[in-house]
Amino acid sequence: MGQEASHETQSKMHAALSFYYSIYRENNLSKAKEFASQRLSQLLEHYGSVSAVQRYVLNRYFDRVEISIDPASFDAYLNRDDEQRVTLVFDGRYDGEMVKDRRDIVLVKENNAWRVDQILDPRYRP
Repeated sequence: MGQEASHETQSKMHAALSFYYSIYRENNLSKAKEFASQRLSQLLEHYGSVSAVQRYVLNRYFDRVEISIDPASFDAYLNRDDEQRVTLVFDGRYDGEMVKDRRDIVLVKENNAWRVDQILDPRYRP
């Protein structure tokens, strides 16, 4: 069971990091949609560009960023096994200024793969 849980955790981490790296490092909205749920993918399509997604969906710009996951943050979301709340840690620069941020996201299991489904509003972070 330990290896299975580890594989699940790795899958969740891969989806979350790949989604954000596609946007912030690769400037590739199409690739980001590969790691997004159907619902979030439609939202990304609506905004149509990486810069619009950074501004209106993610509410954060970076010129350079390192992204990590708080490993202790994995938790069932709304008590559902197929949804996980995870905290990402951002450490980067924008317009010459150091920027540190933490964001909670919700991953959902869709078509047997973990996908980013929601970016939770940081104003309501407990």
